[in-house]
Amino acid sequence: MRARILVVDDEPLKRITLQIELSEAGFEVYEAADAQAARRVFESKPIDIVVSDVRMPGTSGLDFLAYVKQNRPETEVILMTAYATVDDAVCAIKRGAYDYITKPFTTTELIEKIERLLAARQTAAVEQDDQIETFGRLIARSAVMKKLFERLRNVADSDRTILLIGESGTGKELLAEAVHQHSRRRNKPLVRFSCAALQPSVLESELFGHEKGAFTGAIRTKPGRFELADGGTILLDEVDDIPTELQVKLLRVVETQEFERVGGDAPIRVNVRLICATKRDLLELVREGRFREDLYYRLNVISLRIPPLRERPEDIPVLARHFVEKHAALVGDKPVRISPAAMDELLRHSWPGNVRELEHVMERALAFCGGSEIRPEHVLPLGEEETTPGPPKLELAELGYRNLHETVADIERRLILLALRQCNGNQVRAAQRLGIPRTTLRDKMARYEIPAS
Repeated sequence: MRARILVVDDEPLKRITLQIELSEAGFEVYEAADAQAARRVFESKPIDIVVSDVRMPGTSGLDFLAYVKQNRPETEVILMTAYATVDDAVCAIKRGAYDYITKPFTTTELIEKIERLLAARQTAAVEQDDQIETFGRLIARSAVMKKLFERLRNVADSDRTILLIGESGTGKELLAEAVHQHSRRRNKPLVRFSCAALQPSVLESELFGHEKGAFTGAIRTKPGRFELADGGTILLDEVDDIPTELQVKLLRVVETQEFERVGGDAPIRVNVRLICATKRDLLELVREGRFREDLYYRLNVISLRIPPLRERPEDIPVLARHFVEKHAALVGDKPVRISPAAMDELLRHSWPGNVRELEHVMERALAFCGGSEIRPEHVLPLGEEETTPGPPKLELAELGYRNLHETVADIERRLILLALRQCNGNQVRAAQRLGIPRTTLRDKMARYEIPAS
């Protein structure tokens, strides 16, 4: 669907006509007979555009406009009125309406306004993309990330130790990579190593190497990660997991750039720039006696915090589009659009897995969408209950009448066609959505000469 539209009008015929004709134009449409019913839909669906009558029983369209803008400012509102005056228009625009349309109008006229609205939104998105900044393989629009990029560029060419603090999935490894690429060591090795969940003996051997015969299984001399990084940069990820008995040896390397391999006594000198990453507060670990204070101050020369994704939601749209482009091969390199409703779902999620989780969600969405558009059902975040994507539900609860016999034959026929199309021709499901028995649906299909698919 191109966008999700909520039509609010107390006139049943006009409301259902707009629902059908806007659906036929490619929009996903919900409807409500008054502001109270509209609120229920609005609170449960990621609505992109509200098309509301001004004069309705109870809460007016202008008051509902105020409610929409207060609760979801990005949702646009077009007001319908048979009593349009200059004052009405000015009042509506001042309260945040995108536009208004005077009754009577054709659905074509309304669609033209909606198309202009969507085009303006697309233009705004392109203009916002001009504000995107890159640092290595990272991209961002938020001010906080741009400031972080600037600070890292300023220190990239020095040899000072950098401590990156951030939750899992925030991009610490990519930041370290970008720092290395912007340094004078860029043509030398960048060695990445995670200190997490390793036995002290294994960790010591991995970091500093070992001599042949140093322990059972040491059949040859093996250089450690510090030796492999000589002249370049080493990233120690999860540095907060380094056992206390190895912290003394790491401190010596930081201070003197010198160490011995496991099982050896000859000092080995290296020239390495150290970048450390941690998901926990090292100072708190120092207070708990789990991290050496002298090592902490050696590592904390330049300390930078990476904000989690939930603190910089303005980065979510640009990252989502970036990941769609990155993994476009999943759909054969066809251009894929993220629908506004799907983007709303992404913006509402708290992203405990941060950027890594967002990338996995977008990669999976590409696999599921099977076409040119990613919709809300495709971007269910990891860890939430999944349901099989299906056609959008046809909402009939607020039609204002008991069954289809009370509307005109033309609208009844088109509503049946719409239900059949959304249910892929399945008559049982179409009848359920229309709220009528399957035998009744068959009779009506025969009456209106609708072929069974």
